[in-house]
Amino acid sequence: MLLNLWRERKRAQAVRDLDILGSEREPAFDRFVAAAARAFDAPIALMSLIHDDQQWFKAGHGLVIDCIPRDSGFCSFTLDRPDVFETHDPEHDPRFAHLPVVTGEPHVRYYIGAPLRRVSGIDVGALCVLDTKRRAPASADQKAYLVGLARQASTAMENRLDLLRRGAAA
Repeated sequence: MLLNLWRERKRAQAVRDLDILGSEREPAFDRFVAAAARAFDAPIALMSLIHDDQQWFKAGHGLVIDCIPRDSGFCSFTLDRPDVFETHDPEHDPRFAHLPVVTGEPHVRYYIGAPLRRVSGIDVGALCVLDTKRRAPASADQKAYLVGLARQASTAMENRLDLLRRGAAA
């Protein structure tokens, strides 16, 4: 319990330190979700940040969404994993069957996500792909590609922060 509380406090601080919450959409991040959607031939891909009890979306492909309660999404399950989290049938999975995106539009039937990890090692969100159809498990190549894209997106967030800091110092 205390370890989880400590981890969540560190996560919230790591997200705040990025100075990205509530910022406008940026083409650099849109490219990552578009590439993820293409790689999986899926209608939806998102880049989310988890902050306290909210899941905030920095980029999206196929779904326009800004923020949802953390417990209304899949991405929290992606955090603190070495590679990907995947669910093939959320409609019949008790962890997800009640989620609004499963019971209603867009009727998600597949999810895979890779963690967005800060240089400090703290996971702050996920780069994920969703489908409205059930799918077979992702191939090893698809999983590796998604993990690689998530690492690139994480690096882009760190670079964005460096640029913001340099601009503030100038």
